[in-house]
Amino acid sequence: MRQRYLRHPIHVPVLYKKLDQEEPVPTGMGWTEDLGEHAACLKLPTTLHLGWTLGLVIFAEPDVVEAEARVVWVRAGGQRKFYYHGVEFIRLSPAYYESLLNALPQDRSSQQRDTYRFPMTRPIECHIGGVHTPPMEGQTADISRAGAMIFFPQRIPPRTRVDITLHGHRPDRIRGRVRWVADANDGPGLIRHGIEFLGGPLLPQRFLSLFPGTLTEGSSGDRPSS
Repeated sequence: MRQRYLRHPIHVPVLYKKLDQEEPVPTGMGWTEDLGEHAACLKLPTTLHLGWTLGLVIFAEPDVVEAEARVVWVRAGGQRKFYYHGVEFIRLSPAYYESLLNALPQDRSSQQRDTYRFPMTRPIECHIGGVHTPPMEGQTADISRAGAMIFFPQRIPPRTRVDITLHGHRPDRIRGRVRWVADANDGPGLIRHGIEFLGGPLLPQRFLSLFPGTLTEGSSGDRPSS
């Protein structure tokens, strides 16, 4: 089966719990077969259903990772003594995302684009490459280490290079390029643009510094202190 997301062969214990009102609530323990920024493969002694939402506790090194995930595929293992489950992360705090990144091999030259996306609403300024005009105001909708979705008041053609400054806790200018533009407006003055960051995904510490209250700012964020 072809993987949608880049993953690494990491074998650590994992606890799971089905997140709904069904009783009894299925819970159990297994192992990760592989792990990535956006998804994982779990090796479990029982089979779960497609579409289930799970609460996961992954005993990664050096820190535990807690996340919500959705089961996207299931297949039986050898002699049906265990089952492989593909899950994609659907909720992950910046603090636990930092723990996840610390558990994964980091390759700065990687062109992997399927990194975890965080909802983020923050005003920005955009300087269009090679155009000496006042910056265009905009607003982020979500962001990952590899790129962002941004609302602009007018269309910027695909492949245009842009310098984006995020305002807020710590202003940071990021160089990128427009990958796509929505066909229809999302309301008056709102046009969605997909932006990829040039030079590969942002380094973990730089990316996490965009979120106030993460460990890079001297706080434990959404992660309990040990």
